[in-house]
Amino acid sequence: MSKRLEELGAEVARIQDEALADGGRRAAVRRQLASDATEAPPQVRSPRWVPALAWAGAMAAIALAVVALWPTAAGPVAYRVEGGAESRLLDRSVTATVDRPMSIEFTDGSGVQLGPSASARVRQLRVDGATLRLERGEATVSVRHRAATRWSVEAGPFVVRVTGTRFRVGWRPEPETFDLEVFEGEVRVAGPDAPERVLRSGDEMHRTLAPATLPEPPPPIEDPAPALRKRIESVAPSRAPTYEPPVRASPRKSPTRPTAPPLELRLPPKEPSTNAELKPAQNEAAPEASPREEPEPLAEPATTDAAPPQPAWQTLLDEGKHRELLTELGSDQLEQAIWQAGPNDLIDLGAAARQLGDARAGYIYSVVRSRFAATDAAADAAFLLGRMQFHSGAYRTSATWFETYLRERPRGRFAREAAGRLVEAYHQAGDRDRAREAARQYLSRYPNGPHATLATTVLE
Repeated sequence: MSKRLEELGAEVARIQDEALADGGRRAAVRRQLASDATEAPPQVRSPRWVPALAWAGAMAAIALAVVALWPTAAGPVAYRVEGGAESRLLDRSVTATVDRPMSIEFTDGSGVQLGPSASARVRQLRVDGATLRLERGEATVSVRHRAATRWSVEAGPFVVRVTGTRFRVGWRPEPETFDLEVFEGEVRVAGPDAPERVLRSGDEMHRTLAPATLPEPPPPIEDPAPALRKRIESVAPSRAPTYEPPVRASPRKSPTRPTAPPLELRLPPKEPSTNAELKPAQNEAAPEASPREEPEPLAEPATTDAAPPQPAWQTLLDEGKHRELLTELGSDQLEQAIWQAGPNDLIDLGAAARQLGDARAGYIYSVVRSRFAATDAAADAAFLLGRMQFHSGAYRTSATWFETYLRERPRGRFAREAAGRLVEAYHQAGDRDRAREAARQYLSRYPNGPHATLATTVLE
């Protein structure tokens, strides 16, 4: 026990000695530092602008780094068709098959889903959006909303402007039917014969443009004697009977008429006569009291040749059955109708052919311009030919026909629509200069017309 205490006391003594030695070393170090401080020369303080210069250099370095890492100016958006390679090709026709839809994805996050058999073209590509032309069918459009978005969809003469929304739009060239249904957000729609409208989520719009048909001709004046007129006209000119006034029938003679002249009976007798002598005169009926005979009716002229029957095409035209004429009659009878019918009937026949999708519609309108040159019907046929070419995608040819109509009938009943369609045709054809000129002329004549919005967009 005592041994262990001795060892413990020796250990404590050793620790105390080390502590005293360490304290002495620390005191010597403090004395050395104090002497160095008194012998060292005074330090020169740096100017105040040195930190500022260092801070500015740091900021410049940061700025250079930002410039080096900042992306270059963004180009117009691109698109992919069915997940293919990126493209910026304009006026490229994209057509879905009859059995499945087709997708168009844009690099700004927007997308278009074409329905089966639908066809569209990418008209413009911008940094902040694009312009899509729906030529036929339906498309579901989803536009991503950003700080600056300028998206539009054209469908016939209608323009749908969006900033961020999802909607379905449809267009059928024949018979020019437009449909729009908004699922999210809002859109602005401009179309012919109507001011710009705002449609929001849940709203729908359906428009069918009026067909460009001529007004019905006035009813013919009723013939007062159709039966007699038809009989006379059916007779050949060489056999036509000449009219002679009917001869008035003379009074029928009485069997007891005396042989004396009638004047003697009207005169008073020279001498008184007996009753027996006057009896025959009393039994005689006076001519004035005799019944008047009616003239016999004219006998129908005897003809050996029967009137030719009316051709079947004429009967169908008279009954307004233009579709039946195109579908039920042969080509020979149709040719007879085209080259013998009147201008109004041919315009209606061409309209029926267009509705049936019959390619002979253009031929019928061309015959109208050939047979009835320099007439209103010929000018209307030029306008209708232009509209047919426009819907088929031949925009430059359609522009020529619209210009023809405006040249022949600058104040005609289709003048405003032809001027608007001319702007649209050149715009679709990509002829910017002529589109701008047509837009200026349209706005000067029709500042509030149905194509004013499109014309303003062309001039921007």
